[in-house]
Amino acid sequence: MTERRRSTRQGELALHLLGVTVNDAHTGDIVVPDVQLVSVRELSAICTYVEYHEVDADDVVVSRAKDILSAFVAHGPVLPAPIGVVFRGEESVQRWLELHYSTISEALSFVENRVAARVHVWRTGPPEEREAGVDLAAIAAESMRVLRRAAVATLPLRAEKVSGIVLSAAFLVEDELWKNFVEEVEAQGTTEKSVRFAVTGPWPPYDFVQMQLGS
Repeated sequence: MTERRRSTRQGELALHLLGVTVNDAHTGDIVVPDVQLVSVRELSAICTYVEYHEVDADDVVVSRAKDILSAFVAHGPVLPAPIGVVFRGEESVQRWLELHYSTISEALSFVENRVAARVHVWRTGPPEEREAGVDLAAIAAESMRVLRRAAVATLPLRAEKVSGIVLSAAFLVEDELWKNFVEEVEAQGTTEKSVRFAVTGPWPPYDFVQMQLGS
């Protein structure tokens, strides 16, 4: 690791921040190649080495970040970072953790033992009709209302073009109630044959995290 921290022929290596987790006894048991943990007290920043320049958020980078965070989510709470956040080195990461220590700690407590789901509603038929219509809006509004009761928090992602009724939303769900939430989505899908429901996850709480990245 020491040689990698110094430099490469192409330039100085930096740290690409993927997320922050809790620094506890389980963190050391997680083995992910080419991942560097930078710790300050009870917090650990999950990073990978990159050259010090802007990171392109292509499919490979996003997929790699998702796989790494998923490995940590299996052991404890994780706050995902936006793709492309690069620090010059470990000291810069540590300063950032110190600066936002209280806020990050509170956020980790909020998402602990909770996972995210994304629910999408659309109408069967031609592509131009799949996300429009008063009947679709009415069904989506009632279903989203029911699903909100089964979640800790909800965030709208996409709305019907005319009515503004939410057709896609993210839900923060208690980990132990994930199966119940999925069953509730499936139950909503049986109420109206012309409308389809889909749920994806469980995900790290991407939609519920807004990191402070200023120095």
